[in-house]
Amino acid sequence: MLSVSVVFHGDCDGIIAAYLYIKRYFRDLYPSGLNLAVTHPWRAHTDIKRVATGGSELVIIDIALSDKLIEVLGAVSSKYKKVVFIDHHATSESMIPKIETKIKVVYSKVSSTPRLLTQLMGSPLNPYEDMLVEVADICEGKTPHPDIDGSVLDLVDSIRMSIALNPGDLNFMRHLIDLMMKSKNLSQDSLVKMRARRAKFLLGNLLKIISEDSLDAGKAKVAFLSLPLSRAFAGLIGVAATELSKAYRKSVVLVREEQEKIVITVRSAHRDALVLSQAIASSLKGVYGGHAEASSITIGKESLARVASSIVSKVLSHSS
Repeated sequence: MLSVSVVFHGDCDGIIAAYLYIKRYFRDLYPSGLNLAVTHPWRAHTDIKRVATGGSELVIIDIALSDKLIEVLGAVSSKYKKVVFIDHHATSESMIPKIETKIKVVYSKVSSTPRLLTQLMGSPLNPYEDMLVEVADICEGKTPHPDIDGSVLDLVDSIRMSIALNPGDLNFMRHLIDLMMKSKNLSQDSLVKMRARRAKFLLGNLLKIISEDSLDAGKAKVAFLSLPLSRAFAGLIGVAATELSKAYRKSVVLVREEQEKIVITVRSAHRDALVLSQAIASSLKGVYGGHAEASSITIGKESLARVASSIVSKVLSHSS
């Protein structure tokens, strides 16, 4: 049994944060001495419970807190000599006091988790690491500087799209960390390029479907994806919502069916995604989390008709 486990969010800033933390604190253990796991906020409590079998250290990176996750962290903290929780999501802030008596918490409401780690590490990063932190900031919604080097934007696109093809693919996440450990240009890697091309093809199809079937509700676009579509495009839904929000200069609300729940993705060009998510979550008794630009809501299985009615009414009231 490996005594050190690192659990991280399967997105652009999550993988970069995992790399930075591993390189700085667990370089001697990587790769064979670490138990790595990739997860997402809506299922993090389940994955951490599965991974956290005990050992010297458990590190959780870039996962927004929820009541279920707090409960699991309380249960597993006694199995480790040290548990570290690292996050930057706005919705985690009010919940931090519930865990900080048992767990080391590294938290600040900054642009990305890698940006947060620069504060923790203290010592200066090298140019390659600095570039990756800038990439993470842009992935999380920061507007790139007009004079930014095009290679940085290429890297943003390559990492974001290659991950989105299958955000739960731990083998690919290991591949990305391996490349970063060697200071490689990820946008030139053959596997990254292949996955990014496939993801862009699928994204084009998804954007067409959403654009044709979406509803205009005041200052927002609302669209619904059935279970088959949700499964086919799962990793690309957040990317699609972001692209549409930028294109329309509106909030975008994408509702998708999952096997035992409904997940609602919210993106906002006006930094009000959390306000809108809170209103929707309250009306549907759901759990929400994220940022001003990007957030999500998870609710129990409901009829799409009821969900649609509640969402449209909340979006319209928010837009008025």
